[in-house]
Formats: sequence, structure tokens, C-alpha cells
Amino acid sequence: MFNAIVVAVDGSEHSKRAIDIAADMGQRYDAAVHVVHIPQHTGHEKTLALGGAAITLQPSRAELEAAGESVVAAARGLLEAAGCKKIETEILGGDPAQQIVAAAKRVDADLIIMGRRGLSDFTGLVIGSTSHKVAHLAPCACLTTR
Repeated sequence: MFNAIVVAVDGSEHSKRAIDIAADMGQRYDAAVHVVHIPQHTGHEKTLALGGAAITLQPSRAELEAAGESVVAAARGLLEAAGCKKIETEILGGDPAQQIVAAAKRVDADLIIMGRRGLSDFTGLVIGSTSHKVAHLAPCACLTTR
């Protein structure tokens, strides 16, 4: 029924649930599970106060990529522990919704699994959630988790 599943991860609790479902389905259907992560600034940057002034320090690209490597490594570990044998991981840049949809097209996915909300809830409320955009653009079925 499912040959290829894309699971989008960002390190949030919703994304952890998406991994759990992808692991179950990947193992059950012997499907390839393609993990994608698109590092984004979350709005939780460090603030440095200097006298009466304060500046916000955003993470560097290298810090975002290191965090992304950690997120996909954790996802891979959970998938392997669940018995999934066909696992690919990818860290992408750009608009998350567009990158998730592009990955689904590249791997000819039958299903995209992702959290309903991620690490940047406020941004999602203001400009529309990534999961909502993916559901409208996806070439296959989508499953969002809570």
C-alpha cells in the first residue's frame, strides 16, 4: 500500500509523534521512510544585553545545520529501533512547505507525515502553518499529528 513515506521533522513533540507513526507504517509496509528537516529560526534566539541596549543574536547557519543533524539523527534512531530498514535523511533549505512537497515528488511518496504544529507556533498562526500549505500542495496523501 505504501512504498515511500516522507516524514517532516523539526524536533517538536508533534514531529516526534509523526516519527512514531512513520516508524509504524514504514515497518508494517516495508516502506522507505524519507526524513526531511528544514532548519528555521524559531524566534527563540539569544538576547545579549549591553548596558541599556539589547541585541538579539540569531543562530549561525552552522549552528542551525548542527541542530538539524541532531534532529535527523534522532529521527533515524527512532526509525531503526522500530525496525525500519529503508531510511533516508535530508536537510534542506528554503520554504519548509515547498521543500517538503518537493521531497515528496522526488521520492514519489505515497504519504507525507508531519506535525500539525512545530517549534514556531506563532509564525504559523500569523502566516499560515506549514502543514496547511503542504496539505494543499502535496502530490500525495498527508497525515498530520497532534
